Amino acid sequence: MRIAFGFDIFYPETNGVITTTINLANNLIDMGHEVYFFIPENREFKEDIIEHGIKIIRVKNIPAWIYKGLKLFPIYGWYLQKYFKKYHFDIVHNTSPWMMGMALNHAARRYHVPTLATHHTLIDNPLYIQYALKSQFLANAATDAIWTVVFKPFFRLTWMVTAPNKHTCKQVAEKNPGMEVRYVSNGIDISRFDENAPELPLPSSIPESFLGKKTFLFIGRLGYEKAIDVTIKGFAEALSLNPDAKLVIVGQGPAESELKQLVRKLKIEDNVLFTGLVPNNVIIGSRLLNRVGAFVTASLSENQAMTVIEALCAGSPIICANVDNMTDLVSPEQGWYFEGGNIESLAAVMDHVLNNPEEAEEKGRNAKKSITKYDGRVVAREFLKLYNELLEMKKNGFYAPGGEERAQKYLYSKLDKVNRPY
Repeated sequence: MRIAFGFDIFYPETNGVITTTINLANNLIDMGHEVYFFIPENREFKEDIIEHGIKIIRVKNIPAWIYKGLKLFPIYGWYLQKYFKKYHFDIVHNTSPWMMGMALNHAARRYHVPTLATHHTLIDNPLYIQYALKSQFLANAATDAIWTVVFKPFFRLTWMVTAPNKHTCKQVAEKNPGMEVRYVSNGIDISRFDENAPELPLPSSIPESFLGKKTFLFIGRLGYEKAIDVTIKGFAEALSLNPDAKLVIVGQGPAESELKQLVRKLKIEDNVLFTGLVPNNVIIGSRLLNRVGAFVTASLSENQAMTVIEALCAGSPIICANVDNMTDLVSPEQGWYFEGGNIESLAAVMDHVLNNPEEAEEKGRNAKKSITKYDGRVVAREFLKLYNELLEMKKNGFYAPGGEERAQKYLYSKLDKVNRPY
């Protein structure tokens, strides 16, 4: 099978969508399939083949300026037709409903290629919309509009949707009556958490004095949507009762300078460490996630956070907001919940964790037990079942809206009988 994935953001940027899709692609290749990534052209990333044999197709673009790494493309995809004609893709799997996804959907409709989309990022969340509109008021007002402007035109040409969170599946199904929506978890390479593997040294940006059972850890993009300011404020209150507590923040992003300013304003610089960007293989290989008291995130906008999955698989207990998308991921046996956005609630949980290390250790052991649930090999097999289901739908005559007319116009008029892929 030949599978094409579409990305609106790719290297040199990194995020959980890229990480989990690369893991899926590697496992598909190991199973004997071919994988192509359609990515925005970027002069800082020039590889043609990555990982286990993922083939890269670069698409010219212009910067969007509304979110780091995001690019603009024409959405109708005529410029992608040459790749469909050359490679005869069996499946298109989109990772985003933005412009690359729309362009691939249109090109796939012309060549009658089944399309699947994984709804990774909750961009209808006002915190994401605020990046573009630069106003919280307008972002709140635009939450419903984004379904009309972005999601519905995209999903209209998508044959099937998956999401790594059951609550998100329900939301997508409610917004798109009749759409086939399936739950499939994100996957990771669980072999990286083998306790017998050689241990890498800690990054130089993290001194030993900042590690231990009194340390809270956050890893992720330092974006406003991650509510890291809530984490810092909650930690400051917990610190007033536990002066030996520490907070380590790993990552980079647009909110970084403001977060550092907040730490200075709260006068907690001696207890909060910003490490900058640390490669994921170093985070896992150095056992960083095992060397803290708990992983903490105050984000309300996560779908299925890869950093939380990695923390669970490493055996780190989790502190998270009591919202559906987080509680679906973290059970009460694996962590603690606080009221989303409530600084006092988070501070109380942090104080409890600091003073109950035995409970934290037990929750960490329970977290580790979930590792097989996120085995990327299992996830790849789940997606292969869906790909085959889509091919069966095609065989039985399914078309995206307008697809039959466009297939006749573009496919059969432009390809001679010898070259027709179907």
